[in-house]
Amino acid sequence: MMKSIPLLCLVLIRLSHATAESHESTTTWATTITTKIIPMDGFRHTCFDWSSAPEAAGGNCSKLTRNGTLKCYGGMNNLAALNHSGKLSRAQPALDMLLCGWPKDGFNHLKDLQKLPRLRSLTIEYSGFTEFKFDFPEMSELQTINISWTNLSYISSRTFKRVHPLKILDLRWNQLIQLDGPLLLPRNFEQLYLAGNPWNCTRNFKWMLLQPEKGRLVVDRDELICTDRKYKERQMLLVMHYKLELKKQCQSHEDLRNCTCLMHHILPRTHIPLYTVNCSHLQFHRLPAFLPDNTTTLVINDNMISDINPLRDNPHYRHVVDMQLENNQVSNVDNLEDTYWLQHFRLLNLRGNNLRKLHVYALDNALDDNENANLLLLSRNPWHCTCKFGSRLRELLTKYKDIVRDAWNVTCTYMQEDEQRLAKVLTLSRQEMCNVSAESGAQIHPIDWLNGVLASLILLILGKLAYDYYYYKYYGRVPWIVMKMP
Repeated sequence: MMKSIPLLCLVLIRLSHATAESHESTTTWATTITTKIIPMDGFRHTCFDWSSAPEAAGGNCSKLTRNGTLKCYGGMNNLAALNHSGKLSRAQPALDMLLCGWPKDGFNHLKDLQKLPRLRSLTIEYSGFTEFKFDFPEMSELQTINISWTNLSYISSRTFKRVHPLKILDLRWNQLIQLDGPLLLPRNFEQLYLAGNPWNCTRNFKWMLLQPEKGRLVVDRDELICTDRKYKERQMLLVMHYKLELKKQCQSHEDLRNCTCLMHHILPRTHIPLYTVNCSHLQFHRLPAFLPDNTTTLVINDNMISDINPLRDNPHYRHVVDMQLENNQVSNVDNLEDTYWLQHFRLLNLRGNNLRKLHVYALDNALDDNENANLLLLSRNPWHCTCKFGSRLRELLTKYKDIVRDAWNVTCTYMQEDEQRLAKVLTLSRQEMCNVSAESGAQIHPIDWLNGVLASLILLILGKLAYDYYYYKYYGRVPWIVMKMP
């Protein structure tokens, strides 16, 4: 007996080390890790290697052990016989049941558990069932339920409502994705365990923070990890905290009360949340004066906004890199020239506005210096292509086709023989934009006359130089102007 004590201590030490190591790799709120708590409900049952038990072949239960434990493997086909023999009657002491490998997709506990009126604890492990067919019946002595390592993926909020003595509920290591809401549990309930499930944190778990009295019952709430694509490997409590903070900020400012505020990402190392604010179709005449901290995307399409100066001087827009301004009334973006925002933006959607002209050189410099620029949309604006502006706009669209992805849809009006015409900028020639006809192109302009005279003078000078060189070489004569020089 004394030899077994050091061995038991060694096992406990190793288990504690393993637990610590497993938690070191888990992302936690404020970089701290809560020690994993295992409910100490007396004897800790396990179904490891349950299929090797003799009773597994027939899906039967073994005989009741001295400490009042009933073990069933792959079913409980002989439960009626055991009950009929009187071994499971009310006169027997409180019963602990271990059910390993339940073979069916559903668990009809209403029928089976009512045969065990003295049931004190129920453990179900390594089973393939996905749901409970009915809510748990009234059980006068059932205090602990442990359902682990199963395919359980759905639990109604009322599943355990009628188990009034229930104090501990362990639902770890199943396939639960969401809970419809906080579980309806007895008044004297103490501990709920939910870790190890593939939680989808895009669903609503805010009740853990909004209802503290219920949230505190989830003993391992600091260990609940999200597995959905959006918040993968993030701590659920952290995600819910950021969601509540975002909701509070958006509702606190009048400009955003009708907008939709979403958290679209949490940075892996710093745990900084990134927010999206959508204020489309709300008849805004100006950009919101306030945005939540860490807002990176503002979608404000289909409004009546004409002024975008907040991008230049409002500190709330400093982290906004994606601006959706489609179908508004923006007519001037030149105020963004040489601004921090224009040099760091990632997406700017200006389709369907009132832009006629812009400073092409400023936009060219910004796109050339901005490594983050990924998408710029300029189509469906009433661009007006004069000779100078049209040529520069076409060069800009040609140079940045990968960023201005609607370049082939950018159209502009231009004058052609005193008539306004509309055409795609990339298909227009300089002659069309500059209103140069074929007949006028055949005429010689004064500048061309000047160029011809200059070319003639150059040829005359070169010819005279060749003449003087020839006579000096063969006759020794120098040009007369040389002889006149002092």
